[in-house]
Amino acid sequence: MPKKRKVVKKMKKLVSLVLCAALVMALMVGAASGEEKKFKIGYTCPTLNNPFFVSMMEGAQLAADERGIELVALGSDNDITKQVAQVEDFISQEMDAILIQTVDTTGIVNAIEQCNAANIPVITTAETPAGGEILCAIAFDSYESGYNGGQYIASKLGGKGNVVELVGVLGQETSRQKSQGFQDAIAEYPEMEVLASQPANYDRATAMTVMENMLQTFEDIDAVYAANDEMALGAAQAVEAAGLTGKIFVMGNDGTTEALEAVANGVLGATNATPGYIQGYIAVDIAFRYLSGETVPSTIAEKNTVIDLDNLDQAEQITKAVSEDDWYWVE
Repeated sequence: MPKKRKVVKKMKKLVSLVLCAALVMALMVGAASGEEKKFKIGYTCPTLNNPFFVSMMEGAQLAADERGIELVALGSDNDITKQVAQVEDFISQEMDAILIQTVDTTGIVNAIEQCNAANIPVITTAETPAGGEILCAIAFDSYESGYNGGQYIASKLGGKGNVVELVGVLGQETSRQKSQGFQDAIAEYPEMEVLASQPANYDRATAMTVMENMLQTFEDIDAVYAANDEMALGAAQAVEAAGLTGKIFVMGNDGTTEALEAVANGVLGATNATPGYIQGYIAVDIAFRYLSGETVPSTIAEKNTVIDLDNLDQAEQITKAVSEDDWYWVE
């Protein structure tokens, strides 16, 4: 009998140990399931060789770091075929959300439809695709950006003078809208004329060459409007080489760090800030909100703000203020 009691006691002890172990495992599983999921997001943009997009990804990375998100950021070398392949790779990696600043608004549609079929939310920045379901489109008004640039230059010239325009990429919707806005603004001033409007592919070296040719063709240029800061800086180099800095007003568009330094140094007269940094930050933030169960807006419009010597001291706030109250709204 004593032996049986010992066996029973040992069995009871063993059962207790097993139950305790099971309880601990259950608690561990419960704790793990209560942990906030770490989301994985893919972001593809036209290129990472342009300061605007580098800044955009810096903003996106800040938002990702603050929210514990794994962000995969890629440039597509301005190649829509490569960008489509990047989106397809994101789908195969089962990203929780895919962010796109597209090279081609039509060429990207099939890739977006693949995202839709895989139930992966898509958020776009700047360029709005021609089709597919988009969770949220974050963009500045390109027409307004160009129009504001034209109005600003007209005011600097007193409504009289000759201007030249450096367009981005022929056939690209953003470039077309920005140029149309600029042209419409100048058309409101009978004593102003656009002497030439030529593409420079958003590239500094190309813009410098185009501007050199314009300076040889036209002797009476009063101002230059460039659709981005890289082209404005290239144009400014040509103007400086011709000894005309201060005589020809040069305006860019984006509000990049180097452009702001050029404004401070008198190389550029102004830049119309449409900050990529804020755009990237907002894109990741909206994705996180949606994945966390919040309702998000279908569109968000960024502000255009001209920065010149008068408000240069506010440049940091204008280009990198990411608080909701400063820049955008979620209703």
